[in-house]
Amino acid sequence: MTSEAAVASEAAAPNQEELTLVEALLAQVRGRADMPSMYTRAGDRWVAITWGQFGAGARRLAAFLIGEGIKAGDHVAIWANNRAEWHTADAAILMVRGCPVPVYQTLSADQAQYVLNHSESRVVFVENEALLARVLEQRDQLRHLRRVVVMEGVENPSPDGFVVPWQQALSAGDEHLERHSPEIDERIAQTEMDDVVTLIYTSGTTGPPKAVMLTHRNIAASADGLADLVEVGPNDRVISYLPLAHIAERMVSEFRSYRYGNPTWFLDGLPNLGARLREVRPTHFFGVPRVWEKMAAQVNKQIDASPAPQRSLARWAIRTGRKVSDRRESGETIPAGLERRHRLADRLVLSKLRALLGFDDVRILASGAAPIDPEVLRFFRSIGLEICEVYGQSENTGVTTLNRPGRSRIGTVGEVFPGNEVRIAEDGEILVRGGVVFPGYLHNREATEATLVDGWLMTGDVGEFDNDGYLRITDRKKDLIITAGGKNISPGNIEGGLSTHQLVGHAVAIGDKRPYMTALLTLDPDEAPAVASQRGWPTELEKLAKHPALHEELQRHIDAVNAKLSHVEQVKRFTVLPKDFSPDEELTPTLKVKRKVVAEKYADQIQELYSKPQD
Repeated sequence: MTSEAAVASEAAAPNQEELTLVEALLAQVRGRADMPSMYTRAGDRWVAITWGQFGAGARRLAAFLIGEGIKAGDHVAIWANNRAEWHTADAAILMVRGCPVPVYQTLSADQAQYVLNHSESRVVFVENEALLARVLEQRDQLRHLRRVVVMEGVENPSPDGFVVPWQQALSAGDEHLERHSPEIDERIAQTEMDDVVTLIYTSGTTGPPKAVMLTHRNIAASADGLADLVEVGPNDRVISYLPLAHIAERMVSEFRSYRYGNPTWFLDGLPNLGARLREVRPTHFFGVPRVWEKMAAQVNKQIDASPAPQRSLARWAIRTGRKVSDRRESGETIPAGLERRHRLADRLVLSKLRALLGFDDVRILASGAAPIDPEVLRFFRSIGLEICEVYGQSENTGVTTLNRPGRSRIGTVGEVFPGNEVRIAEDGEILVRGGVVFPGYLHNREATEATLVDGWLMTGDVGEFDNDGYLRITDRKKDLIITAGGKNISPGNIEGGLSTHQLVGHAVAIGDKRPYMTALLTLDPDEAPAVASQRGWPTELEKLAKHPALHEELQRHIDAVNAKLSHVEQVKRFTVLPKDFSPDEELTPTLKVKRKVVAEKYADQIQELYSKPQD
C-alpha cells in the first residue's frame, strides 16, 4: 500500500471551449432547437420538450425573476421532485446570474425553513400544495422570502400576492420579456466561471447542514473529466430519478445534458423505475447502493418464481457468468470450454436479464454516495453488467476517484479522476486537490478553513492506495467506533455483512465506548412480509420483529458474518426494530444512516443490549 500522492494519468485539459453552464445550455438551445431536451410522462406515453421550448420557457421565467427584483448573486430555491419545471426554473435562475438552492423533497417544514433562511432565498419554486403548506407554516420565520411559485395544483394567486401559480409567473414573464431581454442577455454575458452555480446542502448527519458552494468551473471540470473516460454525446439517454438536491443526480441528469446536448427522461415515481428503464434503455445510469440491491433482489425473486426448468437454466447461466467474471477479476485465463458455455449462457439467459433490467444498450453503470456490498457488484458482473463504484462528496462536485469501464476493481473506489490529485495524510485521511474542489461553505468561514487546507480538501474519509493506484476506503474518521477496550473498529465492514440477508433492511453497528459490539437491525418492508407469509410467520413488521423463528434465522446469519470478523468486531447481541428507517427520520435523502439520530432515538433499545451480563 502507498500513502504517496496520486495524480490522474489523463490530462485535465477541457474537452471543449471553456463555457459557463448557462452558455453551454444556450448553445444547445440554438444548435438543437428542434431536438428533444426532456421527456415527461403523460398517461401512458412520453411527451418531448424541445431545446427551443425549454430555452423559451426559461427565458420567460428569467424575465419574471427580474421583475421580482432578483439581482445577480441572489439565491432562489427549488423544492420539487424531478420534473421539467425543475430544470426550467434552474435555467431561469442561471440566466439572471442568480444562484439556485435545491431543497430535498423529504425535508420537514422546520428543516426547509433553515435552508431558506440560511441561503436568504427571496423566491422559492415549490411543486404542489403539500410543499406550499410547509412554506406557509413557517412564513413568519422566513425573513427574506417574498414570493412562492407553485408548479401544480394552484390556479389563483393568494390575495396578498405571496403565492403565485406557475402559469401566472410565465405570463408575467411574457409581459416583461421585451423590457427585460437586454438585461437577461447582459447578465448571461457577465456570468463568470468562478460564479457560484448552485448551493448543495449537505445531509447534516452530525449537525445543521452546511451549504456547499459550487462554481461553473467546478461543473466544467467534472463534466470534462467524465468525457475523458467514457463516450458522451447528444444521443445519450439518461433517466432523472434521484434527488436533484444531490450533486450526483444534478451532474448525471441535468448539468451533463447542458454540456453535451442529450435528452433527459423524468421518472414518474420510483415504483415505475423498472418499467421506465426498459422503455428508455439508458446509455448511462447512476444508482445508490440501495437501488442496486433492490434490482438484484428483484431479479433473483423473478428467477425463484419461474418454473423449475427455467429456474435451473437461469441459475446455471448465472453460475457460469460468475465463474467467468471471477477469473477476469483475478486476471486468470478463461478456458475455452468455459468460454463456450458462457457464450451459450449469455445467448439463452444473461442477455435477456440485461434487457429485463433495461441495460442492454448501456455504456456505463455507476454506484456511489455510500459503500456497496461487493457481492452485489459480483452478481451484476455475473450477468454481464459492470457497475463502476465512484467516490466523492458534494465538496468536490461528487468525484475524487472512480472505477473506469473495462478496468474496474471490486473493493475499491477506483483510480484518481482526471484533473485531480489525491494523497493520504499521515493519519490515513484522504486529501484531494483539483478543479472539482469547491471554494467553500456559504456563511461558514470556520468550516471552510477546517475543510480546505492549503488547497487540499480534507475529506474526513480514511483510505489507502494499492500498488496499481486504486483507492480503497477503510472508514469515515468520525464513524470509527472506539470500544471501551480501546479497539478501533470500522462499522462499515460489520454493517455491510449484516445487510446481505434478504430480510434485513438496514443494520447499524453499536459499540462506541462499550465493552462489545451489538447491532440494531430493521426488516426490509418489501421482502420481509413476503418471506414471512411463505414461512407462516406474522407478516406485520411489528409482530414479525418479535417472532422467535425470525430471531433464530437472523442469529444464524450473524454467526456466519461473525466467522469472517475479528473477535473484537463480532456482534454479540442484536435487536430487531419494529419498523424500517425512513428519509424523514433516520436516513439522509441519499439513504445514509444518521448515526446520531439512531443513537438518540433508540437509546433505550441500545441500553437494553448492554443491561445484562454477556453470555
